[in-house]
Amino acid sequence: MSVKQLRENALTTLDDMLEFMGMDAETVPDTVKNNITRLINAASSYIEAVTGRKFRKQKYVEKHFASGYQELCLNQYPIIQIESVIGDDGNQITDFDHSGCGEYGVLFRDQGWAIKGYRQGLADDIRLGSRYLTVIYTAGYVLPKDATEDEPETLPYDLQMIVWQIVQQQWSLAKNGANGLSAFSISDVSWTFDKELGSQVQEIINSYKRVEC
Repeated sequence: MSVKQLRENALTTLDDMLEFMGMDAETVPDTVKNNITRLINAASSYIEAVTGRKFRKQKYVEKHFASGYQELCLNQYPIIQIESVIGDDGNQITDFDHSGCGEYGVLFRDQGWAIKGYRQGLADDIRLGSRYLTVIYTAGYVLPKDATEDEPETLPYDLQMIVWQIVQQQWSLAKNGANGLSAFSISDVSWTFDKELGSQVQEIINSYKRVEC
């Protein structure tokens, strides 16, 4: 039997999870490894769904409405690199900065991000905004499973820790035959919660919820 692979968004590795649970990776049966892998995948997807974020380092291409203010909020963060910001005229916008607020996905521009759109009515006001800004950027963390010697993991340790705690809790409940009180599903992953998450775990999850600006 082959061992199932972790999804690309998995927030921990199977080896780290087994070590946390006090299991020897060399002697644990593949059936156990597969079930724990499923729990890791489900817990990672759950955390992403609740926080409204993607944590894996990857490239994004997004269309944005201008805010009319000095801040433009991207969908994902922390920002690692801005490849380009392109306006409706096809020219690149370069007079912005994210060094002080990229941790929250914000691009700051002194002169502001001018609203553009479609004008209507006698006052010729903009009634329908235009997503005229195209932002190409890289954001997120290097996950434990993706880490190399040249690019070590950057995922905050508390995020990995809560995956360990969630998986261990669900594994213990399954072994004790206590499953089935409520369910959460996303895509093709089903996740069953049989007991409420601990307050510490919930507080950590809440602290990573996407900041709306």
